[in-house]
Amino acid sequence: MAGKPQAEKAVERFPELGCFAVAVRRIVYEKGMTLDNAIKKSGISKSAWFAGMAGSGGKPSRLPSLASFFAIADGLGITPEELIAAMRKEAEVREKSNGERAENDE
Repeated sequence: MAGKPQAEKAVERFPELGCFAVAVRRIVYEKGMTLDNAIKKSGISKSAWFAGMAGSGGKPSRLPSLASFFAIADGLGITPEELIAAMRKEAEVREKSNGERAENDE
């Protein structure tokens, strides 16, 4: 029996990792950028860019490499620390939303 994928284990420990894709999409939208423009500015391939976006519902099937993470932040015109902060903010919103749904189900 296979264990959990590495990305899933990482998200259990650090929930903000599951918010990478949504944080990136929000930043692209808020900055009025196109995705193609952000990808070009990052200097990485589309496949490398989208590799970190794979998965859904906060359960990524892969996580970006550290080099890709830094390149994506650069392509967005922000620091890696700002990208992490955006991911944490998204995780807090998701956690609060999940908590409110659980209360409503009771």
